[in-house]
Amino acid sequence: MENQVMSIFVQAVLSILGVLVSYLTTVAVSYLNKKKEALIKQMGAEQYNATYNIAKGIYFAVEQQFKLSSQSGKQKAEEFNKLLLSKIPGLTQEEIDHFREAIVGEINSQLNKTNLIDPAK
Repeated sequence: MENQVMSIFVQAVLSILGVLVSYLTTVAVSYLNKKKEALIKQMGAEQYNATYNIAKGIYFAVEQQFKLSSQSGKQKAEEFNKLLLSKIPGLTQEEIDHFREAIVGEINSQLNKTNLIDPAK
């Protein structure tokens, strides 16, 4: 009896956490989309797309450079910032952060579509 109550409680908590994660993901995506639209309005679509493509290339180069290093998140971010700023001087830290976040979001979205990270069944 006690195990059944505990099992029901755990399932309820996990369900609530699932809903919360889903909601927070929706909020984060909405925030990033608003940030993207504001940046496009500021830079213009053509410049935004060109910068995004340069940033994406730099992102993959940095990932390759640090592929064997564990716990290198801060180093990768710093290297990305430095390389992107050297290619496109004048970007603000907020703009650099936006491009990094947008690229990571795109990659995570593509990874989720593959079902590679789903638990084994």
